[in-house]
Amino acid sequence: MPMITARKFTNWHVALFVVLVILVQQVVSWGWISDFDKSAMGTAKDIKASQDIFSVTVMLGLRGIILTICLPWMAWLSWKRRTWIPIAGFVLVLLFETGLAGALKMAVGRSFPYQYKGHILLDTNHLAFPSGHAANAVALWGYVAWYVTQGRRNMRIVAYGAAVIVWCVVGVSSWLIRTHWPTDLLAGFILGGIAVITVVNMLIAAGLSNTDVVNREATSEP
Repeated sequence: MPMITARKFTNWHVALFVVLVILVQQVVSWGWISDFDKSAMGTAKDIKASQDIFSVTVMLGLRGIILTICLPWMAWLSWKRRTWIPIAGFVLVLLFETGLAGALKMAVGRSFPYQYKGHILLDTNHLAFPSGHAANAVALWGYVAWYVTQGRRNMRIVAYGAAVIVWCVVGVSSWLIRTHWPTDLLAGFILGGIAVITVVNMLIAAGLSNTDVVNREATSEP
């Protein structure tokens, strides 16, 4: 994820926030998008996907699983390269994404599909919107994909492709086992994107992407 210009950065954020605002407006006003969500859940119910399979694949967006894999990895890279950027950047994305998603969850208060009894409820006791799994997948796996490909452009397509596959797997799995409405997932993807784009471009703008260190490492390898 190379640095984007200030204008493109602003345009990306405006576009993402506009879509997010539309989603929130539709959710809280029980607009047409709620009918789409109910129709999508009916389709998922008809498919009768395997809970044994998709309840496992959806865990690729589970914060605990991602932290178990990525925190030691980023910590090891920080130690190896003598820089705090891998681990600190990862934690910064985590905090930013978690804060955004948590605030919106409490503000909207939407019931989960498995709580659906003929009407989608809005109550502060419900925290379905946005999906934390979707936000985690985009923000955290996205940051890891960006960092590990610094100075290694030949790896970028593979790493970013793998990240996109994980995002799709998390979204489809959650929809099929009916743990989130489709718009919950879309909102989570948007929040995760806002978090990772902001932090990555902040690091690059501050000259903290650590590309030089990685380049020296790559050229010294036999």
